[in-house]
Amino acid sequence: MPSKEATELNNMFKNMVRDSGRTYIEEREDGRTRPKRPLPEGVTLKELSLAGNYAELIEKPGNNGPLVMYVHGGGFKTGAAEERREITFEIVEKYGSNVIANNYRLSPENKWPAHLEDCVNTYSEIIKMGYKPEDIVLMGESAGASLIIAMVLYAIDNKLPLPKATVLYSGSINHGGHFKSHFENAETDYMLGDSVSKDGDIPEIYGPGEEGIKLSKSKYASPINADFTGFPPTYIAVSDAEALFDDSVLLYEALKEKNVNAKIHIGNDLIHAYPIFHTLPESIETMKETFEFINSINL
Repeated sequence: MPSKEATELNNMFKNMVRDSGRTYIEEREDGRTRPKRPLPEGVTLKELSLAGNYAELIEKPGNNGPLVMYVHGGGFKTGAAEERREITFEIVEKYGSNVIANNYRLSPENKWPAHLEDCVNTYSEIIKMGYKPEDIVLMGESAGASLIIAMVLYAIDNKLPLPKATVLYSGSINHGGHFKSHFENAETDYMLGDSVSKDGDIPEIYGPGEEGIKLSKSKYASPINADFTGFPPTYIAVSDAEALFDDSVLLYEALKEKNVNAKIHIGNDLIHAYPIFHTLPESIETMKETFEFINSINL
């Protein structure tokens, strides 16, 4: 059973009007103007420009855990580092790691792989700042988690240094195709609804026509059949009510098949990407487990 707080959040999203006709510009403006979590006492925030995009370095004196590079979600069309301060501030304040949260180019103005290129280049710039790859954890939710999977596969293919670990909250491994949960969980995924079972975003993200469809099925966009040999230790969290539930489960199975150190946490009847809602009891539990996993890794 979900907690009282999780039930209230479910009901809030359940009662929202779907398909309200809002444009991505209006959604971005809503995210930009929504009140942000205030900076916790003792935590500092420095604005950066990395790979040509805005980023935030969030620090607390005494933190000695690995740096977290946090990649936001938002369906590749919305979202920003500033809008993930609920979770990034939480990490810095309570879990001993500092954070760099990055922005990246968004669609429909920019087509894939612009998003991936920016994230790979940001990771490279972070290393140039003096952070060692073995002391970096890549973490993200939804589209951000999908980008992290693509980043690591790209790094493996191009012999780039790999991070200490990845943390993937409700990512997708089949953007150009469908799994059963994309359809069967449409009614219980109060945030994404049936959007995952449709292909309406493909032209906006990947481009029009057959070329866009082909690109959406490519290795980094839909790594359903990728070779995960050599993938770094990975923690996955997902809710059994999500449309993207199968993506996380099948990714976990693919990682274990290649003997990757992987752990999956399956929440019950929770909202999509629930860990970013930092006050939920289930989020607190998952965040504690996330950092227990990270701290258990011996390189």
